Formats: sequence, structure tokens, C-alpha cells
Amino acid sequence: MAETARWAPSSVRPVGRTVLPGTAMIAVSFGLARYGYGLLLPDMQADLSISPGAAGLIASGTYVSYLVANVGVVWLTRRGGPRAAIALATLLAAGGMMVIAVAGSAAGMAAGVVTAGAAAGLVFPPYADLVASDIDSRRRDLAWSTISSGTGWGVAIAGPIAIIAGGDWRVAWMVFVALAASAGIVAVRLAPGRRASQRLRRPQLSPSWFLCPKSRPLLISALLIGTGSAVWWAFSVDALRHAGLGATTASVVYAVCGAAGILASVSGVAFTRLGLRPGYLAACILLAASLVLLSITGGHVLTALLAAVLFGVFYNSVVAAQGIWSSRVFADHPSAGLAAVSTALTIGTLLGPSIAGTAISRFGFPMTLLAAAAVILAALVFCPPGAHRRQRLAAHRCRATPVRT
Repeated sequence: MAETARWAPSSVRPVGRTVLPGTAMIAVSFGLARYGYGLLLPDMQADLSISPGAAGLIASGTYVSYLVANVGVVWLTRRGGPRAAIALATLLAAGGMMVIAVAGSAAGMAAGVVTAGAAAGLVFPPYADLVASDIDSRRRDLAWSTISSGTGWGVAIAGPIAIIAGGDWRVAWMVFVALAASAGIVAVRLAPGRRASQRLRRPQLSPSWFLCPKSRPLLISALLIGTGSAVWWAFSVDALRHAGLGATTASVVYAVCGAAGILASVSGVAFTRLGLRPGYLAACILLAASLVLLSITGGHVLTALLAAVLFGVFYNSVVAAQGIWSSRVFADHPSAGLAAVSTALTIGTLLGPSIAGTAISRFGFPMTLLAAAAVILAALVFCPPGAHRRQRLAAHRCRATPVRT
């Protein structure tokens, strides 16, 4: 990418004013509003008579709304600044989960799930801009991996809430609403509005800017990771219960996955020391291994817990790696670049549950999980470039539309 605009870190805004609310918003929009569906799905299925195929379609619906939000967030952030996007994300997350909590039918629940799912599409890109503009370059990888780990915090919080609520999934969703509203109010107050830094020269957004030799492997990687990992988020609790684990045990495993994801907050340090390419490759292999283990749990709690730990740590590590990779590829427009990566990830997560729901009905959970692992392993081919390829790509200039002045 042509690096026509560089961000200058602000010396006024403390790191905590970006990292802490960013982590909290990722926690509620992903860990609760988006992935709470998979956690509470078995009880909702029983109460509302939802088939596996329908459950997969509903899960895919959340990714459609996420995709729409991901496309719109670039315009929204440019017009109203990060605060506008974060405020809308809060409204969608809390409002959508409220609809789920009071739903009396599968259609009502689907409407809430789709609404809540859109919130996640609005939070990552604004924080990409804030990390690039407000945090010193030496701290950015760690800051970004910490914000990305918010998914783990959300899932870790959601699991105990589901356990305490027992079979009353409506109570769990109401608690999620309260948490989303609280985190959102704080994040909106701390987020800046439209700032002078947004008037820097940037490229016009066009397909040629998003798709070039530098960005293509990143976007394909995101597509494949999204497709494979979505099977875990949508069906892991259901798979564990079909394997013979009780409802409480399955929820504990899900919570352990979230808690393990918090460890990915230090993945930025690992990527800095080991290199982004080796770190990404290792994380993808171990992420695939988690799905293989889930497919062979056979009701064994220790195997399920190991699978949850591996998935939690390395899913969040892969997402963090893609965020760091994106900040280098799309250095001149961080929020738009990350929105493109998130869009590719979302297309994958849109395909994953729908395909998996049908595959589970025909082939069962083990074969479906093994297929998901194979999709993730395919992402090894599309990895951050090594030293030799980086030199070749450095000379490449994308044929993008001329910049605004």
C-alpha cells in the first residue's frame, strides 16, 4: 500500500483511555452479544424448538448484520469520529440482547441475535484508528493484542453467568444487557469525537486499494480462519453436550475457553520477539488442534478443557496477529483496513455455521469439527511474508484512486 498518511501519537491521551474501554467493548460486543448465542443455544433450542439447521442459519444471520455494520463503520467513523461508532455499537448490543431476553419465538430470538451481532462490526475499526493515532509505535502490538483479548474476557464472564442462571437463559441475557450498557456508557465518554487528525491526506477507498499483492494473503487468511473458527463459537457447547457432558460442565468448558483467551493479550510481545510470521503459523496450527481435540472428546472433561484452552488462546492470538498485520499493510488508513480484514473474517463466519449446521445433521459433530480444522490449516498457505517477500512487496505500489486533498 502507498503510505500516504502516517499517524502521530498524541502525548495527551493516556494509553489506558484507549486500551481499557477498547477491551471492555470487545468483551461485550463479541464475548456477550455475538458469542453468547452459542453458549446459551442448547437451552434456547429446547424452549423455542429450534433445529440444528435453523440454529446455523440464525448464527449466520448475525454475521450478515456484522458484515453490513463493518462496511458502514468506515463512513460513520469518518463522519462522526470513534465516539459515534462506539455509541451505536452500545445501542445495538444492549438493544439486541434485550430482544433476545424477551423473545417468545424463534423469529423473535433471531431478530435480537441479528441486531446484537451488528454491534461487533462497529467496535474494532474505531479502536484501530485510536491505537494508531494515540499510542507510541513501541506499544502498539501489545496494546492491540490486549484489546483483541477482550473477546476472551467476555466469554470468561459469560460462562459463570450462564452457570448461575442455570436453565433460565433469559436471566443470563438480561445480565448481559446490563454489562453492555455499563461498558458502553464508559467507553462513549472516553472516546474522542471527530478530530483534526482525521483530515490527514488519505487514499480514496476503492477495490484496488483493498486488493493487491500485499493485502490479498491477509484477506484470504481472515476468510479461512473465520470459516473454521465459527464452528466452535456456534456449536461447541452443543457438541460437548452431545458427547455426553452435562449442561453445567459444557458451560464451564466454554468459560475456560474465554479465560484462556485472556492470555492472548501478551501475544503482541510474542509476535515482536519471535516475528509475526512464525507466531501466526504456530497459532494457526494450535487453533486447528483445538478443533481436532473437540472432535474426539468422547465425553472426557480433561480433553474438552484442553481443547478450550487451546482454542481460547490461539483464536485470539490469530485475530491479534491479523490486526497487527493489517496495521502494517493498511498503515495509511487503519480503520478502513481493519474493516476490510473483519469483513473477510465475517464472510467466513457467515459461511461456517450454515455449512456446519447442515453437515452436523448429515455427518455428526466429529466429522464437522475435523473439516473445520482442515479449513484453518489451509490458512497456513496465506501467512505474513518472510524477509525476502517483504523486500519484493516494498517496491510494489497499488494502483489506487488519487488521495483526497
